[in-house]
Amino acid sequence: MWVADMDFPIAEPITQAMRDVISVGDLGYPMPTLAADVRQGFAERMQRRYDWSIEPDDVILTQDVIQAIQFVLRTCLDDGAGVAIQTPIYPPFLASLETTNCQLVDNPWIRDGDSWTLDIEGLEQSCIAGEVQALLLCNPHNPMGRVMRRHELEGLARLAVDYDLLVLSDEIHAEILHPGVWHIPIASLGPAIAERTVTFSSASKPFNLAALRLAQMHTTSPQVLAGLEELPNHSVGGLNIFGLTATKAAWAEGDDWLEAMQSLITTNRNLLGDLLAEHIPEIDYVKPEATYLGWLDGTALGLGDEVSKFFLDNAKVVGNRGLDFGENGAGCMRLNFATSSEVIERAIEQMATALAQRR
Repeated sequence: MWVADMDFPIAEPITQAMRDVISVGDLGYPMPTLAADVRQGFAERMQRRYDWSIEPDDVILTQDVIQAIQFVLRTCLDDGAGVAIQTPIYPPFLASLETTNCQLVDNPWIRDGDSWTLDIEGLEQSCIAGEVQALLLCNPHNPMGRVMRRHELEGLARLAVDYDLLVLSDEIHAEILHPGVWHIPIASLGPAIAERTVTFSSASKPFNLAALRLAQMHTTSPQVLAGLEELPNHSVGGLNIFGLTATKAAWAEGDDWLEAMQSLITTNRNLLGDLLAEHIPEIDYVKPEATYLGWLDGTALGLGDEVSKFFLDNAKVVGNRGLDFGENGAGCMRLNFATSSEVIERAIEQMATALAQRR
């Protein structure tokens, strides 16, 4: 229950679209018109879902969101630049800073009752000190499942404009929302923030297509566009016909599947919370507002920093190691609940049994 993909069948329109490619028998280079269709489809989806108007020509297709983030970090920032991130955070974010010689400026989430608070004031102090050159956002957040509110995004946008910061916004989980929340692309807040933002997304997360290797980044930033032009030819890599075809089909015909998936993972999110409250109440679990990932704080269990290792060794349940998400992930683990209710029930039962045997 660790890797962030789903145990659900792929939407039939996507499967059929890929069957059609096979039946034609042409697995050569895809026609440029197909990539153009995907750029156009992304622009239309942003308009339809978020009332965000963008130009298809400003959409750049890549193989992977992290690949694209690393391109921007490497080409658009000074050597050793400070990059602010809200931790705990998806581990490849932290690894990307190391590989691009950037410095982490930690802006941790603050626990506030049954939710998490963004520390805008603390971030501004880091900006005043000259420590920050860029913001690397994950919204909706992985692993907390937190969806940033408009006033929070406006606060971040103000800092970006006031302190001349580049904003890299990973919004790959934007279409995996639970009831009562709405996603707002930070670049949609106005021209001043849009011209300094790079938005990263992909159909791979909401439609379970990670193996097909296609992502999108959108920007109108002259700084970013100039930096990307410095990359060696073919650095971005080629686009494959299956990724393009599947993405086009997902956006055109996959919304019924997406809606059913969202309903199911909300049921699973609540089931996980109920089971933990009944069988392992010592685990602190804030129900995520988005994603199919649960952040389990097991510090009260007395297992030390490596909670995930205990459950791997003793319960045969594999979650992500909390410390991989940053130092404040000690005693925590991430658990994927995009699976069947039977798997979730079995996992919690085995975890509870392992704890009872330890006592």
